[in-house]
Amino acid sequence: MYFKKVSRMLCILFISASIFTIHNASASGGFEDISPKHEAYEEINNLVVNKSSFADVAVGRELSGYVGQLSFFKSEKELPVKGVAVLDTSQVIGLVSSTTDGLNIRKSKDTSSKANIVGTINKGGKLSVYAVEGDWLKVSYNDAFAYVYKTYAQFLDADGNALGNIQKQVTTTQSINSYLKPTSSSKVISTVKSKVKLPVYKTVNGYYLTVVNGVPGYIVADSTEDVKVEKPSIPNLTQTPPKVSGDLLGRVTVDNLNIRKEANSTSTVLCKLKKGEYVQVNSINGYWAQIIYNGQEGYVHKSYLKILNLSGNPLKDRIIIIDPGHGGKDPGTVVGTIAEKNIALKVSTLVTQKLEAAGAKVLMTRTGDTYPTREGRVDFTHANYGEIFVSIHVNYAANTSAQGTETFFAKTPGDMHQEDIDLATFINNQIVKNVNMNDRKVKKGNFIVIANTNIPAILVELGFLSNSEDRAKLTDDQYIELFAESIYKGILEYYSKQ
Repeated sequence: MYFKKVSRMLCILFISASIFTIHNASASGGFEDISPKHEAYEEINNLVVNKSSFADVAVGRELSGYVGQLSFFKSEKELPVKGVAVLDTSQVIGLVSSTTDGLNIRKSKDTSSKANIVGTINKGGKLSVYAVEGDWLKVSYNDAFAYVYKTYAQFLDADGNALGNIQKQVTTTQSINSYLKPTSSSKVISTVKSKVKLPVYKTVNGYYLTVVNGVPGYIVADSTEDVKVEKPSIPNLTQTPPKVSGDLLGRVTVDNLNIRKEANSTSTVLCKLKKGEYVQVNSINGYWAQIIYNGQEGYVHKSYLKILNLSGNPLKDRIIIIDPGHGGKDPGTVVGTIAEKNIALKVSTLVTQKLEAAGAKVLMTRTGDTYPTREGRVDFTHANYGEIFVSIHVNYAANTSAQGTETFFAKTPGDMHQEDIDLATFINNQIVKNVNMNDRKVKKGNFIVIANTNIPAILVELGFLSNSEDRAKLTDDQYIELFAESIYKGILEYYSKQ
């Protein structure tokens, strides 16, 4: 009886061996579809005795009762499924949380079909990220790779917390690694070249938390140096302004500017001023400035004077018009749920707050989600005696590689386009430097809002919403702050130049 049971068990062993042999087992017991590194490999391999077809073993009724006992040989480890990648958590490069409810998780980078949606997460839901692929994040979901649209997710730090505010900026002093965690033994996310400017969100055990190519990581603090905060430079004066007794100076911005006996356009012309000459400004009423030139009192149209404060903040009492592009029924450029009009308003509001804190008188062409026409914006500027006009926009291009900041001025007959160029250059350069944007330079463009405005007027395109790197900055509150600060500094620099 004992011998009979042993014989049956041996049969079971041979049958189990033949089952595994069918899966391409070699004579040495190896399996083509199971890696020797797999945790179940040894247990499976131990079941293989010899390659055999068992053609000489007759399967009888008695054997069938022992088939269930084959579970005795089943490994506690799950076997891999052939053709399905096993997620390697060591390849995770970061953690993101959803910024919206109902964010679709897709099995492929295709938004044209709902068939590839494998799940959704709500605002605050977290996912591990394995790669950034253009506008998509490759994530893990239900133990498989999946994709979410990058626009609706924000990266977190190594502890799963929001990055917070930018504390300062640093420049790398050598080529360094960006690590997943604040230790050189953790995964290297990317390599950063020398002399690259990076934001710092926090300091952890000698490492700085920063963002490289849109992905947070930790860099060795000792391999960087702080970026010195510079005040806007005051360019060398091309002409020494005359000494005047008042607090206001006017620099003429066009040739043949009439000085009139009274404050109206039909009054007697006393003399004419050349571009670049300076006059003392006693008072300003609407668009007319009462001036003194060569001891003679008269009036000139304020639009053709650059008003300069000789004491105090250069921005004090300056009348500045800030124009948030688009609005209301006109969203401007739209990518997903991101609309240009909202970015323009957010940046414009911050610029206005900064200018007002410096003593300027600031008016916005819109303060909410309304739609002033382009002609209406021009009329608003003239009706409020504006002295400079800054229109704020974001860009779009069919070619998603197009990126960077560009600023436009208009050139029309008889205008003061050199003032436009100065203002545009100061603002454009501040954005490029402080926000680390690609410099697309200052350009001529006769847009209605700047071509029809009779004061220095420019239109700034902060960046391309169609480009993933620019879009990451345009939708990040820390970078929005930097855009606004840069425009403020550009305006301050303009008024600091006499």
